[in-house]
Amino acid sequence: MTIKTSINAALLAAVTAILAQIAIPLPGGVPFTLQVFAVFVGILLFGKKSFWGMLVYLILGAIGLPVFAQAHSGIGTILGPTGGYLIGFLISGFIGGLIVEISNFKLWGMITAIVVSLLIIYTLGVAQLAFVLKLPLNKAIAAGILPFIPLDILKGVFAILLVKPVQKALNSAGIQINV
Repeated sequence: MTIKTSINAALLAAVTAILAQIAIPLPGGVPFTLQVFAVFVGILLFGKKSFWGMLVYLILGAIGLPVFAQAHSGIGTILGPTGGYLIGFLISGFIGGLIVEISNFKLWGMITAIVVSLLIIYTLGVAQLAFVLKLPLNKAIAAGILPFIPLDILKGVFAILLVKPVQKALNSAGIQINV
């Protein structure tokens, strides 16, 4: 891993930790947060290297720093009902980022990466939610996916709209991030 990748990973982990604290508790145990937005922005800016930012984020939380939603932390959170979503962030960082890179950061690749990333996050999240809470799959889906679909789509749209101006500003400052 290069120094540049390490710095980008640390920044992405920090942004994700900050956005995780914007949390609205919902019935069913899965809070609304802006973590997914951070995952999307990381994927769209850094490609598959966003995996490293999500890994740093998970490590920080695992060792006890209160970086997860509602200032939670620890292995118990990763192994708990909502931990599958956290693992989904990590895998999405790589797979979603790879899709964006394959598309050469084109709009179609960004849209595809966001959709695939959401499917990964939702699948792992709801599977662990159902397993840990011993819920039937339909109840886990009702609590862990359905309330989030419209908002997560909006997060994806905003991430796409935000990334191009950010890339342009960074490029004009002489900073190239996805090289």
